[in-house]
Amino acid sequence: MNTVEMILNGYKKIFSGSNALLNNIILFVLTGIIAITTLYFESIKNAKMTIFDINIFTFLSAIILTVLVSVYIGGYTYKFIHQAFSETENCLLPDFDLKPIGAFFKALPLVIVWIVYLAAILIIAGILITFAPILGGVLAIIFVLMAVFTTFVFITYCENFEFQGLFNITLPFRYMAKTLPTVVILGLLFIVVGMISLLLCGLSGIACAILGFTDPKILSLVGGILGSYFGCLAQFVWYYCLVQVYKEKIQKQQL
Repeated sequence: MNTVEMILNGYKKIFSGSNALLNNIILFVLTGIIAITTLYFESIKNAKMTIFDINIFTFLSAIILTVLVSVYIGGYTYKFIHQAFSETENCLLPDFDLKPIGAFFKALPLVIVWIVYLAAILIIAGILITFAPILGGVLAIIFVLMAVFTTFVFITYCENFEFQGLFNITLPFRYMAKTLPTVVILGLLFIVVGMISLLLCGLSGIACAILGFTDPKILSLVGGILGSYFGCLAQFVWYYCLVQVYKEKIQKQQL
């Protein structure tokens, strides 16, 4: 299928299946929690409040809730990518259970190693840029390319949840050699997807104003919650598309 069909098929599958409605409602709630806590932290920052000006219980509760939901969504994303490999599954969104928590921590060694790889390259590039700008610039480009194509490392992992061969620092470049044109086209198309998501958030603000909800805090809250949900959906469809690219461009040809 072409790139546009991939995107449309991804969204179609997210809203298909017997449990699609329930799963989307739960996902909306979880992403809404992240949006609300983020707005809460932003309000503290913008008001330049100190630790003595805030309700410490509310602040700590927001931190704990943010961490717990983020861990869950992270693990759920791994489950989503795994399910995207299925040729027979009509619904992309896995059912919600406690498995994503285990999935998150199981993948942690892989995450840590690749963060170290990327951080090391970025630090070296930052050091070199001052006295060897050309070499530093080359390393900066390498960092960007690695950051983009490291996603395929985690897609490979999510196929069977196995680490074997995935700590090789050259993997992103080998993935890039096989997928670069398709990934570039997908990236450009997802700019459009992002613009549509922003438009929908804007229209929701207009709808609230028409209904008489003109308080900026309410409009910000509605926009934040919808933006968080639409953003999560777009991210999931992006991963779905990359899985299809992986199956077509990488899986069929042994690295």
